[in-house]
Amino acid sequence: MLSTNQVNVNRKLKEFDLKDVRITGGPLKHAMELNKEYLLKLEPDRLLSRFREYAGLQPKAASYEGWEVQGISGHTLGHYLSAAAMMAAANDDSVFNQRVDYIVDELEVCQKAHGTGYISGIPRGKEIFEEVKAGDIRSQGFDLNGGWVPLYSIHKLFAGLRDAFKFANNNKALQVETKLGLWLNDVFENLNEQQVQEVLKCEYGGMSEVLVDLAEDTGDERFWRLSQLFYHKELLDSLAAEKDVLAGRHANTQIPKIIGAARQYEISNNESYRRISEFFWKQVVHHHSYVIGGNSMNEHFGEPDKLTDRLGANTCETCNSYNMLKLTRHLIQWNGLAEQGDFYERVLYNHILASQHPQEGTVTYFVSLDMGGHKVYNSQFNDFTCCVGTGMENHSSYGSGIYFYNDQSLVVNQYIPSKLNWSEKGVIVHQETTYPETGSIKLVVESTDSNQFSLSVRYPYWAEKGMNVKVNGEPYNHDSKPSSFITIDRVWENGDTVELDIPMTVRVETMNDNPNRIAFMNGPLVLAGDLGPIQQDKSAKEILFTPVLVTSESSLLNRIVPVSENNHHFDMNELGYPRDVRLFPFYQMHDRSTSVYWDVFTEEKWKEAELSYKASVEKEHELKLRTVDFVQPGEMQPERDHEFEGEHVGYGVQSNRKYRDTWPNGHFSFALKVHSNQQNHLFVMYTKEIETMNSFAITIDGVELENGKVELAELNTFVQVKYEIPKQTTAGKEQIKVTFRAHEGQKVPKVFGIRVVKE
Repeated sequence: MLSTNQVNVNRKLKEFDLKDVRITGGPLKHAMELNKEYLLKLEPDRLLSRFREYAGLQPKAASYEGWEVQGISGHTLGHYLSAAAMMAAANDDSVFNQRVDYIVDELEVCQKAHGTGYISGIPRGKEIFEEVKAGDIRSQGFDLNGGWVPLYSIHKLFAGLRDAFKFANNNKALQVETKLGLWLNDVFENLNEQQVQEVLKCEYGGMSEVLVDLAEDTGDERFWRLSQLFYHKELLDSLAAEKDVLAGRHANTQIPKIIGAARQYEISNNESYRRISEFFWKQVVHHHSYVIGGNSMNEHFGEPDKLTDRLGANTCETCNSYNMLKLTRHLIQWNGLAEQGDFYERVLYNHILASQHPQEGTVTYFVSLDMGGHKVYNSQFNDFTCCVGTGMENHSSYGSGIYFYNDQSLVVNQYIPSKLNWSEKGVIVHQETTYPETGSIKLVVESTDSNQFSLSVRYPYWAEKGMNVKVNGEPYNHDSKPSSFITIDRVWENGDTVELDIPMTVRVETMNDNPNRIAFMNGPLVLAGDLGPIQQDKSAKEILFTPVLVTSESSLLNRIVPVSENNHHFDMNELGYPRDVRLFPFYQMHDRSTSVYWDVFTEEKWKEAELSYKASVEKEHELKLRTVDFVQPGEMQPERDHEFEGEHVGYGVQSNRKYRDTWPNGHFSFALKVHSNQQNHLFVMYTKEIETMNSFAITIDGVELENGKVELAELNTFVQVKYEIPKQTTAGKEQIKVTFRAHEGQKVPKVFGIRVVKE
């Protein structure tokens, strides 16, 4: 049995259960209500469809579309089960308890039909894991034995069952999860370390985390040992040595591994796990994150402190921030640092809340920080991407991370209208606030008896004008500084109040690698410029659709003027060129073209740079308008979206760019969109290398386009080669299959990007 004297020994603070916190108002309450409506519209039988099918049972309803009919099918059910369980706890809502109970009952039926403990909605799932158990392990980077991230999907099911037990008090869920865990243990039990590490090359979600949780919930040490197998040495050993090796890695593949390490630290007291968790958090937060707190471009990390050239439509995958908040909650419990609460606030309001449409309730996959871009929302019933799944959980769990405690202390980490039931103390705390619209917060203590404890409130990093505190109407003097806690230690009586006033000011944040590319914030909120309706950024004729900021004044802020009727609306005053725009909180910007980042020039510098800057913007804009499709080889989701296939294929990173190549006699292909009645061109990015055995053909739907041997002048220089696509190969078509095939005994060289461009 798992030693219980180790469990939770390393936490200075504990997080309250979701059932102890009620969100009572504000934008987060609105987001929860929209999410509740969405969750209740979804049909559990449709989410269970493939679970029954692959268990040999008749489905009760057809599966949903999108990812739910692809190789990752079944992942959404795990997210839904977690979200429903969270909603049951957060709102004391029996409707969600009933949904949880029904799904768990159905999963038990499927598990019994399999007879081995296995359950899944993954195509060929049982076959894949039988092969793995036998030591037959194959991966082209983003698959396991031909299956799309099967362990990632299995993790979602483990997490859903865990949460059904944890939040919805469904004991059967733990029984089903335990049998699933024993099945997985049987799969891995006889694999050697090399074989396990080969499996871990494919994304495996948060398997190490859920197995620690299962070990804790059951006391069964087998699950603790199994969790330790899910240790990806190639990444985690480097992080343990405090080496940042994140560049080029798929971001959301890595973050759950770190959450797993955090849980392993909490059970084992192994300092290596703690070092991994804290170093990773520090690097991502301070060296890989944008102003909204999100990270990644096209789902991948770049070099640390190199963000200027990493802006676009596909910044800030929402799953990443979901997982960074989970990791941050662990670190807050270890350290109790205001810095961690500051980051949590930044992400919560500027990414998570910003990712949901405030009328439709739809959510984003990416939150675009493209200068002049806009947010794109997934369909609620036709996409079912990973971020739709984590979105269900994001907007069900806003009660997390607000309050923490130990025997003698209560910590207010976030300012959100809410009601806390601290049952161990017999205390209820009401938080009344219009935050983040204003910095005014009132805490009201409700208690039948006198209570001695310290109350700590976070002094935000952005509070340049101080933080005023009153206790029962009287000023409370403190010498705390921003990004710390103000602690009030006293005997609390029923009706006692604490009032906080935190004046908000506009400030500038610069990119780490470019002091002349900036963003505006007001208090906790990122501000975005309103550039007009969405359609304008698709076909804007104006070269500087996103203005540049031109001023010779020492402070940009002198040119930012508040709009009197609203605390967070500001006008530029003769600052933007060729026009001024109004700034709004980014989380409120939907169905509009926006810019969060701005390029800044003095008047003199702008005179020098204007022509070249405009030419660069115009060239980029023209390419966007003419691009029909683009695929980034070597990145998981773009390859899935473009139906990647191949044999004898390699992948890697060079100069922070992903690529695909082949071994001798290999080939790979992508499906790419084309314009059916215009001339199309294929642009392929290569680089010159010493190795010369690269002779290959490019074909379009089987028709050879051109001998692909690449002759480049300089080594290690990226060059884009243009091929004309014959009109007869695209006439009447919306999509073509582009294949790179090595000649006999030869290779396809590294391909770094493939773009279809119309005339």
